Amino acid sequence: MALQESDAGYRELFEENPEAMWVCHRDTGRFLAVNEAALRLYGYRRSQFLELELARLGPIEPPTGGKDQVVSCLQRSQDGAELQLQLTWHPVTFQGEPAHLVLARRIEPGPEGPDQAVLRRQVAEQLVQLEAAHRELEAFSYSVSHDLRAPLRHIDGFSRALLDDYGEVLGNQGQEYLTRICLATGKMAQLIDAVLQLVRAGRSELEPREVDLSVKAQVISLELKHKEPERRVEFEIAEGVRAEADPKLVRQLLEILIGNAWKFSSKTPEARIRFGQKEENGERIYFVSDNGAGFDMAYAEKLFTVFHRLHRADEFEGSGVGLAIAQRIVTRHGGRIWAESAPGQGATLYFTLGCKSVDN
Repeated sequence: MALQESDAGYRELFEENPEAMWVCHRDTGRFLAVNEAALRLYGYRRSQFLELELARLGPIEPPTGGKDQVVSCLQRSQDGAELQLQLTWHPVTFQGEPAHLVLARRIEPGPEGPDQAVLRRQVAEQLVQLEAAHRELEAFSYSVSHDLRAPLRHIDGFSRALLDDYGEVLGNQGQEYLTRICLATGKMAQLIDAVLQLVRAGRSELEPREVDLSVKAQVISLELKHKEPERRVEFEIAEGVRAEADPKLVRQLLEILIGNAWKFSSKTPEARIRFGQKEENGERIYFVSDNGAGFDMAYAEKLFTVFHRLHRADEFEGSGVGLAIAQRIVTRHGGRIWAESAPGQGATLYFTLGCKSVDN
């Protein structure tokens, strides 16, 4: 079955249907469409619902395979009210992509059996654990941003004071030790900043709107050239690349990917960095490529792991957090990110954005 918004029967079948219905991508789980009945049932506005992650409605395991499936589950509305629902999953093709059309029917409450009691208790326990995890994350963020920064500033400040006031007494070796301490505190401060960026990328509110990615890429390239004017790097930035995304987060995403390309091509005599888009199987894919150091694809699975580096620190500086932040930003937009590379032959980072792409 193919659902197309341009079909004459689409509105009657889906939009105006009194039954609550929504469509989600079969692979990523991101929401593609929702009708008015479902919005009334769950209590969300359309824009809010389409930005949700599937798990936000409750613990759901989408069916695999191409057959219909009916499951009963406990979900939650926007105000936290419990919804006992029967979900009918039907495989469809929506806007050229594999999807599930889901019919959500409310189950009238009856005598609670042992299975329902267990399910209710499990959901309640999971919500308590989730709320506790959020509180711990907020406490950690506060600790990192306040409690850890002050000691680092003291270590760095007193080390520099010793260098200035007692450098001659300490001698060359003593000065070298203090210089290394200052460098280490600077590195630690960078790691703290990177971890905070990772936390913020996962917690900030998404405000998707039309964004000109080409303009943002151009600005980032000019900033990099201004920062290191001695480098000769050729940029090829496609014009008119647009998407619907959160402007701040997508700017950060491009800063990370283009910044990585700039860094890892620093030892290439004729460095070249490209940004553009392509279409594959009806999906719009964005990319940033370079002709720099590259990496072995055997380690590609670890590329987006926090603090994991594929190059030694003395080869290329970095915190090892950037690509983890990039993955979190892309995932929050309902997209995916991956890489293709070979040692000495550069690298290409591909990503999609689950928010609706904007045509040129």
